[in-house]
Amino acid sequence: MPPGLAGAKMAHQASMSAFPDRKMTIDDLFAAGDRVAVRTTIRGTNQGGLAWIGVPANGRPVKVESISIYRVADGKIAEHWGQNDVMGLMQQLGAMPSA
Repeated sequence: MPPGLAGAKMAHQASMSAFPDRKMTIDDLFAAGDRVAVRTTIRGTNQGGLAWIGVPANGRPVKVESISIYRVADGKIAEHWGQNDVMGLMQQLGAMPSA
């Protein structure tokens, strides 16, 4: 996906298409200086498939944890770093075997 806002919008749309029933819970939220850190959990059902990993819609439930760190400047997000449990997602969807 392209960097920046365009890529973020594409990723969000792909997620909404794959998991239209998804619910996000904010587990932790911290701020210090110009940084904000958020730990989240997303739960949903694979109703739309994920073409980018070759998984069709299969009705499997998923639970994915993520951590994002944002740098804020002039009231806007200037930078973002994120870590998502993609391997756990793939295992839950049946795209790779569980360890």
